[in-house]
Amino acid sequence: MSTSDSLPRGQITRRALLSRSTLLAGGLAAVPLLSACGGTGGGDRRVVVADWGGALQEAEKKHIFDPFSKETGIEVVVSGPPTGAKIKAMVDTGNLEWDLIAAGPSIVLPLGRDYFEPLPDSLLNTPGIDPSYVDRNWLTYYLFSIVQGWNTKALGTGEKPAGWADFWDTEKFPGKRTLRGADQGVPPDLEFALLSDGVSTGEIYPIDVDRAFGRLEKLKKDVPQWWASGAQPGQMLVSGQVSAASVFAGRIGALMKEGAPLDFTWNGGMLQLGAWSVPRDARNKDAAFKLMEYSVRPEVQAAVWGGYNNGPANSRALALMDKDWARSLPSHPANAEVQFLYGSEWWGQNRPAVLKRFQQFTAA
Repeated sequence: MSTSDSLPRGQITRRALLSRSTLLAGGLAAVPLLSACGGTGGGDRRVVVADWGGALQEAEKKHIFDPFSKETGIEVVVSGPPTGAKIKAMVDTGNLEWDLIAAGPSIVLPLGRDYFEPLPDSLLNTPGIDPSYVDRNWLTYYLFSIVQGWNTKALGTGEKPAGWADFWDTEKFPGKRTLRGADQGVPPDLEFALLSDGVSTGEIYPIDVDRAFGRLEKLKKDVPQWWASGAQPGQMLVSGQVSAASVFAGRIGALMKEGAPLDFTWNGGMLQLGAWSVPRDARNKDAAFKLMEYSVRPEVQAAVWGGYNNGPANSRALALMDKDWARSLPSHPANAEVQFLYGSEWWGQNRPAVLKRFQQFTAA
């Protein structure tokens, strides 16, 4: 996932991630790149974005899509969700309905790079975005995390879990658990299973699948349900159905603000990339490249993620935010340094086999 020869494609190092902290000082101005974004359309006045809906899409509409249209005159039409199967069908048949996709490595790598446009050089070298977040087929515009969360009442102890080993320790921290299942092709939480067994964050990949499933087997009796949608683990925690869960940091953070008796730790969290990609032969790819560039300007990033708790990909945005709020985001260096980065390259090669095994595992 790097444009640098020093990093294997599809891999992000913690050193590269933390190097971004050096860019935080000062409210640095944006560097407009619209005129530099290439493409074949040139006169594109419309861009169709395949997005995931919900509160995130609403925030993007308010702070990215609508202001972009006002500045450029390019209409933004929102569609989606951007499934790999539909992208494949569009490209294979030449019936391209979408121009820009909220996709990134989790869709690009399993589907194949031939289904996506290479990005122009101007996007591969965006000021404030670490090269590790950029690939010839995607540009990261935000980061999000899956973390360990818990119900402070249901857990039955005043002590807080320190890591995933405590998640597996149902004697010290009693109650049921939930982890991510494999519905809709989403990878199960093998990484957390390895961390619970003493594997360090720097040695997770390549995943020892047998070891990970061995750890899941030990916890299986305490898992009433493997969660499938982002809202589920938070709901299960609030209801007391489980006392601890793997959960999106943004989800549990929102519930905590509403007064739910929940807490979480960044320690051992899995940091993931939210990225844009352009399908091959997109009708309005020039407009898509322009929208990508606009979305990662520091002031735009600060506006979007200053009110929605994902982390900006452009490190310069953090200096433009309220300091306490910035400190609560997953991409803030203090939080990022205790997390690991999702191994998109490994999953791109191994996901089908793991999903099949997980389905057999849960059915047994």
